[in-house]
Amino acid sequence: MSKQQAAATATSDRAGPGEGGGKRMLVADAIAAAGKLCNAGKLDQAENVCRQVLKARPNLADAHNVLGVILHRRGRIDDAIASVRKAIKLNGTAHNYFANLGEMERVKGHLDVAAAALSRAVKLNPTSSQAFNNLGIVHYDRKEFAKAEQCYRRSIAIDDNYAEAHNNLGNALRAQNKPEEAVKEYERAIDVRENYPEAYNNLGTVFRDMQKLEQADASYRRAIAFRPNYLDALNNLANVLIAQKKYDDGIRILGDTLKLYPNNLQTLINIARAHMARGSYPMANRAIQSALKEHPDNVEVLTLAGQIAHDLDQYEDSIGYFEKSLKAKPNNIEALNYYGVALKSVGRLEDARNTFIKALEVQPRAIGTYSNLVDLEKFAPDNPLFQTMERIVQRVKNPESPPYMALHFALGKAYDDMGEYQKAFHHYSVGARLKRKTLTYNEAEVAQFFDDTRRIFTKEFITRKEFVGNPSKAPIFIVGMPRSGSTLTEQIISAHPRIFGAGEIKNLSYSVAALRLKFPSLPKFPMLAEVMKPNHLNTVAKNYLSAITKISNSAERVTDKLLTNFFFAGLIHMAFPNAKIVHTKRNPVDSCLSTWTKLFKDDMPHSYDLGELGRYHRRYQELMEHWQEVLPASAFLEVQYEDVVADPETNARRVIDFLELEWDPRCLKFHESDRPVKTASVSQVRKPIYKTSVERGRRYGDKLNPLIEALGLTVEDGSEASPGRRETD
Repeated sequence: MSKQQAAATATSDRAGPGEGGGKRMLVADAIAAAGKLCNAGKLDQAENVCRQVLKARPNLADAHNVLGVILHRRGRIDDAIASVRKAIKLNGTAHNYFANLGEMERVKGHLDVAAAALSRAVKLNPTSSQAFNNLGIVHYDRKEFAKAEQCYRRSIAIDDNYAEAHNNLGNALRAQNKPEEAVKEYERAIDVRENYPEAYNNLGTVFRDMQKLEQADASYRRAIAFRPNYLDALNNLANVLIAQKKYDDGIRILGDTLKLYPNNLQTLINIARAHMARGSYPMANRAIQSALKEHPDNVEVLTLAGQIAHDLDQYEDSIGYFEKSLKAKPNNIEALNYYGVALKSVGRLEDARNTFIKALEVQPRAIGTYSNLVDLEKFAPDNPLFQTMERIVQRVKNPESPPYMALHFALGKAYDDMGEYQKAFHHYSVGARLKRKTLTYNEAEVAQFFDDTRRIFTKEFITRKEFVGNPSKAPIFIVGMPRSGSTLTEQIISAHPRIFGAGEIKNLSYSVAALRLKFPSLPKFPMLAEVMKPNHLNTVAKNYLSAITKISNSAERVTDKLLTNFFFAGLIHMAFPNAKIVHTKRNPVDSCLSTWTKLFKDDMPHSYDLGELGRYHRRYQELMEHWQEVLPASAFLEVQYEDVVADPETNARRVIDFLELEWDPRCLKFHESDRPVKTASVSQVRKPIYKTSVERGRRYGDKLNPLIEALGLTVEDGSEASPGRRETD
């Protein structure tokens, strides 16, 4: 919330009644002196002067008023209110007394009482800009933003150089979603008073709302230049840097802020969110645990702790945090939404659905909730959720603006369920376009990354004798593109009693990153491999094995389904020559279409433009063909999704045989498993194998031509293609 600027002013109305000429001047001078001392921050001296005056003149209204302001600034609000009320009792016609009382009652949270006092103030003096400003703040606090705007404009009409009123008007305009007008008012406030850190901070916030992050950055820095220890501006600047993916800079500022304000709650929360944004969940957990230690019942902290625990695969802890948060605040939209996600992950699908429904009952326009709910629904035209989503799109001013991105993905799914593929494609296109605009993607750099990986990891390089590797058979890597049947394959494999399914864990990339942290001279992957020494490879293997052993409670075999490990297949074989790599494949058009129609939690910048996605998929196919050529058949197996769907048992047995394990019939009852799953296929793995997703691309006809062409296929064979498909013995 932007800060409103108000003041209880230490000014006198007039000399007390009945005072003689000479004494009157002495008393008036004393009260004026007390006011100046108060405004200069010399509160002890100011209070001492007032009390001396009141000792001599106990019924002097001005002295009680000024004393009230002094006590207010000292944080003694109740005493301050009592003092100003005494002034009003002695003189009920002084507008500034009522203005001060209104501000004090507002601070106490007594908004109705404050409004009454300030209304009295403006009635007594319709030319009091301060009273109109303070009355506007009361309306703002009551979320009566239009009324607040009117009051601020009245204040400015009286005194156009009232900087606080311009700043506050900016806040009211921002609250009414009038960002351009808000910018003008903040800039007017700064024009009146350049040294105004609050106005610069608020200006930065409205720029942030407008996604003008460079301007936001500059505004926050200006606020900090005027007030180096400005807590709100420091936090805001860090958040803007993190939004620009300048994680190190943002986290450094938050760390410095924490030194100034140890255990500051908002700073700890921001640190946790920053580490979450960069995928450093253990570091995020450290920050949020510090916050929990100081604020164990804080709803925002509990909700964030639940999210982090979920990302760390600590599902029981995650659900516990959300339940505690919701017990304190049952209608917390964020907690309800993420609680539903956690329930989906552990297979409590009906409970998850009910939780999402409750969130939408509380806030029908909780757009992200629709996206989380849709895969639990089979939509028909009379579905109330579908009808609500349609109404939102029809009624909002600009339905194709960023706030409605997730809603378009949800509507795409709904229309797909109903067989209205033209409408489905339209909504998916809008959602994908909006998402793509938020992402940075350098296609040339990505292409070079693929090329460098193939160039470096030749068969000769991978089989170099000096790289012995770790003999462990524990790791089983499942790699491929999203929506390629990888979750289905992992569920089949992990249903085996000798295998633990770890899901999408990032421990291999963490281990490589830890190696570079230890040896800063090492370049990034894949060039790292060219200069890597045996001890480097052994360090990666040791760290990775230690991590999965801890995750799996020392299970005999462990699946790692982080799909992008396909980049590391050569490195994996060098580090673990006895490890197994299972590559899941699917019809490329169906795989890409299914990817394009999903709003992923993690950024997948190539996934939201059909042309970029098709070209990425071609490069991925070329790399996988390379791995098949350079890796031994005992280490690398391809599994075709359509084959698994057509003949589950034959293909399941083939996979288990490749893993050198005995067959277990539980592998065909994977949908009965209670193993947590948090991929995009979370609801599907709770069901038996189904065939409705095979050749899905046919439904969309020529709409997919840009994808088909980017894949290097002809339009005629696009829906049948499965290039690069080979069998291994």
